[in-house]
Amino acid sequence: MDMPLPNKELIEKINEEFSRNNNEFYLDFLADDIRWNIIGQSTIIGKSNFLKAMKMEELESFPVITIKNIIAEGEYVVVESIGKATTKTGKSYKPAYCDIYRIKNGKIHEMTTYFVDTAVRKEK
Repeated sequence: MDMPLPNKELIEKINEEFSRNNNEFYLDFLADDIRWNIIGQSTIIGKSNFLKAMKMEELESFPVITIKNIIAEGEYVVVESIGKATTKTGKSYKPAYCDIYRIKNGKIHEMTTYFVDTAVRKEK
C-alpha cells in the first residue's frame, strides 16, 4: 500500500483538483463518515452528501479559487482562499473561505468551513 501524502500536500492537491472542478478526486481521500460543518448551515454527513454539496449547482460555472494561505499542524490543515463565480441568476459570487480539515491516515474525517460572499457585503 502506498504511503499517504503528508496532510498539507494532500490538501494542496485536493484544492488544485477542486479548482479544476474535479470533485471525484476527493473520493479516495474522504472518510466514509466525513462530517462537513458549514458554519451557519446544517452539517453534511457522508461521502455522497459531501459530493452533492460540492457541485455548487446554484452557480453558472464552477468558481475560480485562489489560495492565499495553507497552514498545517498535526491532524489539521487550514486553508484561506477566495473565489469568483456567477450565480444562475446572474449575480456576482465572490466568496472568502477558511476551511479547516482534520485528517487521519490520509483521509479527511472532518471539514469546517467559514465563508462570506464579499460581493453581497459590498452591495449593501
